[in-house]
Amino acid sequence: KRAVTEKYMGPLIKTIMTRCIQCTRCVRFATEVAGVEEIGLVNRGEHAEITTLEKAVNSELSGNMVDVCPVGALTSRPYAFSARPWELRKTDSIDVMDAVGSNVRVDTRGREVMRVLPRLHEEINEEWISDKTRHACDGLARQRLDRPYLRNGEGRLEAVSWAEAFRAIGERLKGLDGGKIAALAGDLCDAESMFALKQLMNGLGSQNLDCRQDGAKLDPSCRAGYLFNTTIAGIEQADAVLLVGTNPRWEAAMINARLRKRFLQGGVKAGLIGQRVDLTFPYDYLGAGPDSLAELAEGRGAFAEVLEKAERPMLILGMGALARDDGAAVLATARKLAERFGMIGEGWNGF
Repeated sequence: KRAVTEKYMGPLIKTIMTRCIQCTRCVRFATEVAGVEEIGLVNRGEHAEITTLEKAVNSELSGNMVDVCPVGALTSRPYAFSARPWELRKTDSIDVMDAVGSNVRVDTRGREVMRVLPRLHEEINEEWISDKTRHACDGLARQRLDRPYLRNGEGRLEAVSWAEAFRAIGERLKGLDGGKIAALAGDLCDAESMFALKQLMNGLGSQNLDCRQDGAKLDPSCRAGYLFNTTIAGIEQADAVLLVGTNPRWEAAMINARLRKRFLQGGVKAGLIGQRVDLTFPYDYLGAGPDSLAELAEGRGAFAEVLEKAERPMLILGMGALARDDGAAVLATARKLAERFGMIGEGWNGF
């Protein structure tokens, strides 16, 4: 039996390279789907082996290499030797680490989440998930605030029972005018809890509720103003893409993977307004601020011709552009641009 030296592929991938059959599925995934050239096949014949290219794997989709390996040469390092598959309870769920809503399967043992795996859904995440989706449960399981705390007479926090905490909240809210009470929901708050919070605030006579912790200037009265109207699968039909104030590779890795898939098919161009970012597909850099967006909305610049000729142009507006003080103006300019270049029409909504 041929022995092969183990490779260090980072903190997420454990290698047992003696099992490797050099099928190169991991290499193909890295180069074609993830868009990185960080692993490859070196040498020939019986000396051939899969290895990293002078550094550990640093892709935001690296965990999927474990899924595509048919022989277990690549396994999950955090999950290794922690549980047996038949011990786990498998629950279908939806990822909440970003706004994509990737379909996942959560494997648990008792009250502990052991691992998160992707579920096939061609319209959303296909068969992939990001490393954040896969491994966020490790971070969320540690240093949790699992009990309420109140400040004592010395101003220090001390653990109390839930009854004491609710009693303190009730005393603090007693007699307050509803207009002086506000509620803010966290990013990981579930819909039922937010609905209960809304009912509580309404009962107290307050309409001051929000879930936007970054202060994004979105109009909640119109759902089309904050939905991904193109749909994720619809990206594959676009022939021109404009990114404004976003880095899809880190904010929504599955959106970036779908954009790369579209670019591999050919016949599409992309432009970026905002901070320069390292994406896995080529793009034209159009500027950094709202002035560049306004110029494009007026039809100036080479990329305006690209949008003019496109049959199905689309615009992806990031939360970074809307969290600015002039976020409402940026949204209005983006809407003006979408109308000018026909991004919203019969059978197509690219905005």
